[in-house]
Amino acid sequence: MKRKLLPRIFITLLGAALILWGAGKIALGIIGEPEKAVITHIRREGGELTDIKPGRYTYNISYTFTLPDGKEINGFTKQIGDGVYLKADGTSTVQIRYLPGFPYFSALEKEVGMGVGPLVLIVAGGVLVFLMVRPTKVDNGHK
Repeated sequence: MKRKLLPRIFITLLGAALILWGAGKIALGIIGEPEKAVITHIRREGGELTDIKPGRYTYNISYTFTLPDGKEINGFTKQIGDGVYLKADGTSTVQIRYLPGFPYFSALEKEVGMGVGPLVLIVAGGVLVFLMVRPTKVDNGHK
């Protein structure tokens, strides 16, 4: 019985995490403070993506922004782009949003707010939670 319960708990927690992630992105769009961030590093991850359009790669983009009290906070995002070599020159900036109470939770402004991405995360998490929390039929061997 316990062996069957552990995967259900894990999948329920995964669904809850997806819901929180999507809700957090929406919350950043509503209550997040806007700030300019300087791109510090751009790194290509792995090889070429195997999708329909050739020559596309995943990039890890690191950025730094400064809070009103002078403290510097680092963040990062992942983006998909073409194979052109990109290098951070220390002058390129992006607009981000962060939570004033917890500035380590930040994201690019174009990735936050009501959009398809956060809504898909919330729906997928809700489906996982719903499927794992609902009672299952107990098969006791009778037909």
